[in-house]
Amino acid sequence: MCKISASEVAVTVDKGETHAVQFVSVNGGRLVKGSKLQFQHKCIGIAHNQQDLYLTSGTALYKYSMQGDMLEKLYEDTSALKTGNIIVHIW
Repeated sequence: MCKISASEVAVTVDKGETHAVQFVSVNGGRLVKGSKLQFQHKCIGIAHNQQDLYLTSGTALYKYSMQGDMLEKLYEDTSALKTGNIIVHIW
């Protein structure tokens, strides 16, 4: 999960064949489901910076627009099921 704005977060959903990002906002003290982006790859980790989403699949790091368009595959290592040893946190 990552913060998008003062009242909105993006949550990765990855179970079975579902690979998605669900946007959730707070309105009047209630959680409200927003839009949902679907992906062909696993959605394990997420970060947001300057209107871009960064998603990890376990073996790759992707850069997406907020509308779900892939802008770039930044890194991929398929030597194992889960690779990488660097954690990036963007405030």
